[in-house]
Formats: sequence, structure tokens, C-alpha cells
Amino acid sequence: MKEPYKESQGEPDRKKRKTVMTVALLGMYMSVLDGVIISIALPTITSYFNADIAISQWTMTGYLVAMTAAMLVFARLSESFGKNRMFLAGMAVFTISSLGCALAPSLPVLLGCRIIQGLGAAMSVSIVMAIIFELYPFSEHGKAMGLLGSTIALASLSGPVLGGGLLSVFGWHAIFMINVPIGIVLVLFGISSMDLEIPKKSGKEKMDWIGAGSFGAAIALAMLFLGFVAEGAGTGIFVAAALCACIVSLALFVIIERRHPRPLLDLSIFSERMFVVPLLCMALVFTAYMVLSISLPFYLESVMAFSPLQVGLVFMVIAAILTVGAPFVGKIYDRHPWKYFTGVGLFVGALGLFAFAYFARAVNLTPLIGALLVFAIGFTIFQGPINAEIMHGLPVEKSAIASGLNSAGRQFAMALGSSLASIIFVFQPKHRMT
Repeated sequence: MKEPYKESQGEPDRKKRKTVMTVALLGMYMSVLDGVIISIALPTITSYFNADIAISQWTMTGYLVAMTAAMLVFARLSESFGKNRMFLAGMAVFTISSLGCALAPSLPVLLGCRIIQGLGAAMSVSIVMAIIFELYPFSEHGKAMGLLGSTIALASLSGPVLGGGLLSVFGWHAIFMINVPIGIVLVLFGISSMDLEIPKKSGKEKMDWIGAGSFGAAIALAMLFLGFVAEGAGTGIFVAAALCACIVSLALFVIIERRHPRPLLDLSIFSERMFVVPLLCMALVFTAYMVLSISLPFYLESVMAFSPLQVGLVFMVIAAILTVGAPFVGKIYDRHPWKYFTGVGLFVGALGLFAFAYFARAVNLTPLIGALLVFAIGFTIFQGPINAEIMHGLPVEKSAIASGLNSAGRQFAMALGSSLASIIFVFQPKHRMT
């Protein structure tokens, strides 16, 4: 752990801290939720606009691409603009664009508003972790990261359930309109409770816009390539072009960052083993998590003959374990920061996944549910400590970049997991999926 985090800036008023924490967590919840909730409404939106699914699915893909590609840029800008100001500006953009999505008269307008919504989410999500770290003293970082981890998991798992309820009662417009009143309240509470002073930065500092553009292009092209592969288009001119363009953009980004006097991303941070190792572990776990969360409904419905309601209940049980357990684990980590904490979580989670894969062939419900519970417990043990270790892996002055890379890495890992799950389905014999 880096020494700078032991330098406390003074604990803020407890009531004020709770308000800021609530605003930050709800902002994170809304941003993550909107990345998954639209999947349940996609068929309805496609039918409503009489569109092709290949075009309408960009209401989901466009949001995720814009959000992931822009995170590091906004994290870097927040160092000059102010983390709290950036967060609230992002929530304002997210709220206004949500209204635009709900009132969109055509699919192109909806797609445009979704991209703007993704940029607003990137402004907020990229620096939530840094805001929380500055809000809490070093001795409570584990608990804070546990709360953040449970919020992300709850948003990911509750999306289909909440989306289905809103869709069945109010229609697809409601999944966007519900963000408007909540977003307005969050911005107002944030203005009244957050420190909105501008950091003391030199006015001569310039943003590395060329590096930012090449990085954003590399992320967007990588996600586009994964999307093509997930759709079964493993070969073809568009797939090859996306992959080649991604490699070129990434190479250009590395060259620019090595030469720029104030780069978007200081590449020397990747020599910090205490930062890189937990970051990679987090990305791998979220990749596996998304493979499971996407493939599990198909298995439970097709093989175990579960109803959609029963599948939803399974996911809610997992969400409950993560939501309740992550803050509890975080508190234990704060009191006993054992260096093998995340390793134990990884081992337990992997054991649960291996057990599920083993018992899936036997088609026996009891051990399957047990294996899922073991995975959920391992994921719960892992969540808070790994986020704390990622943030502790860099000095405090680089907290915004650490937060941005963590968020971007998590989003990219989830996109990779979604693509891997789809690839698995593509290569499955058809008789196994019926």
C-alpha cells in the first residue's frame, strides 16, 4: 500500500459524508443500470420504430462504447476541473440525455441521445471511486469499496428485473424517464453537499487531445470487433478492418504517450506491480462474471426448465449476497488488511465456477445452486478488497487516473465477457441449445 493514503485530509461531517456517499452510489447505480436495463426493452424498441435489430442494438452498444472510451479522458480532465464538479456535470448530462431518450421521435435521435448519455455516465463513473476514497479515511476504505462493489453488482443483476417491470407497466419510455427525477434530485443534493472548489492547477496545462482521441478510438474499435465476433461474424472485411484499426490506434496511443510532456496516461504506472496485478485480477473476474450472468439464464431455462421468474429469483439471491456481504467484508478488511484476502476470494469464486461446470452435466439442481452460492461468496470476499488495493497501488495524486482505469477496465471486461458468452453459444451444437 502506498504511504500517501495514510495522510488523512480530515474527516468531513458524518451527515454530510453520508449524503455525498449516497449521491455517488446512486449515480454509479444509475449509470451501470442503464448499460444493462435496455437489453430487456430492445425487442420492444425495435418493433416500435420498425427497425432492424442490427441497428436498434446500437442503443445498447453505443452507450457502452461511449462510456468506456471516454472514461480515462474525463478522469484526466477532472484533475483540473475538479472531481466533484465533473461528477455533477456528468449527472446533469446523463439526466438531460435520459429525457431526450424518453422523448426521442425516431431511432437515430434515440441513438444520438444514448451516446450523449454514455458520455455523461463516463464523466460521473470514471471518478466515483476517487471521490469515495477522498471522502473516507484510510481505515475505512475497505468498507467504502465494499459498498461501491455491492452497488455495481446490484445494478448489473437488478437491471433485467427492474426493466421488465417498467416495460410491462409503462412501456419502454419509462426506463429512461425514471432517470430524470432521480437525476435532478441527485444533482441538487450534490450541489448542496459536495465541495465544488476548482483545484489549484496551472493554467498552462494542456490536455493531450491526440492521445485521448487515439485511446478512445482504440477502445471503441476493440468493442466493435468484439461485437462482430459475438454476432458470429468471426471473419470478413469489417471484422478484419476493425481489428487492424484497433491495433493501429493502440500503437499510435502508446507512441504519443511516450513523447507527450503531459500525457493522458503516464505509462510508467504499469510498472507498479501493486496496481497492475489487482487491476488485471479485477478484469478477469468481471469477464468470468459476465460469461456466467449471460449464459446462466439460457442454461436454467433450456436445460433446467426454469421459468423467467425463477431465473430472476436466482439472480436476486446472488445480488442479495453481494449487496449484504460486500460492505461486511469491507469492514473486516479495514480491521485486518490481510494481504491474501483477495486471493482467498479468487480461490472461492473459482471453486464455485468449476463446481458449477462439473455439476452442469449432471443436471442436478441442488449442487448447481450450491455452486452458484459459493461463487457469490467468493465474489463478495473479492470485491471490496480488490478495489481498495487498486486505489492503494498508486499515489493519492493519481487517484483520478486509478479510478478511471478501474472503471474502464471493468466495463471493457464486461464487454469481453459478453462476447465470450456469445461465442460459446455460436459454437454450440444446435441440439444442445433447444
